[in-house]
Amino acid sequence: MDEKLYKTLGNTKSEELIMKTECLWQLLDVGTTRKSGVVYGRVIEDIAKEFIREYLPPENIIKSGLIFNSQSQRMSPQIDGIIYSGAPLLDFTDVAVVETKQVKAIIEVKSYVNITSLFGEIDKDSRDPNTGLAYGFHKRKDFLSPEAKYVLFAFELGMDKSKEGIIQRLNDVCDSYAIALRYNTKAERANGKERYSYNFNNSLSSFIEWLRSLSSP
Repeated sequence: MDEKLYKTLGNTKSEELIMKTECLWQLLDVGTTRKSGVVYGRVIEDIAKEFIREYLPPENIIKSGLIFNSQSQRMSPQIDGIIYSGAPLLDFTDVAVVETKQVKAIIEVKSYVNITSLFGEIDKDSRDPNTGLAYGFHKRKDFLSPEAKYVLFAFELGMDKSKEGIIQRLNDVCDSYAIALRYNTKAERANGKERYSYNFNNSLSSFIEWLRSLSSP
């Protein structure tokens, strides 16, 4: 029963998330001024955080911000979303600074994941696996406790790679992922699949289930 419930939630919420991004893009098209990538990125992050708040238990919070590692006395790079509990070191309307021990998850938000961001940039005719999303994970993983997760939250994923190859690489560059829409490969479309499919690998369903399971330490 729970599996069917979460699959339904994941599919429905995936469509809702994509509709919101499409509405934003169309509104930007209406305007005659130049589109701002910074504004678009910020709104995309807010859409992701709004979704996450729907399923967070009340003792948990999500905000953008920084994480302070008291052992290394270092501050993290900027983070799109931090799920944490307890009182932060600094707290503002949309941003917080928290300690590593408070963190349940780091959320990396992407509007679109392509082959370069996932598999790395081309260097001397081959892809460098330590670039792209892997580089972001490397810079931030030291600010996570062993129990916390580094989560890739992506609205769209597109590349001519097999589902199995994509999943294997995702498991290399993050602890967990939630992807609302995947553009199917040419081979898959030739075999009768639609242009895209929602709730890639039921990842949004699994993410919703995990969020609802969170509780204070």
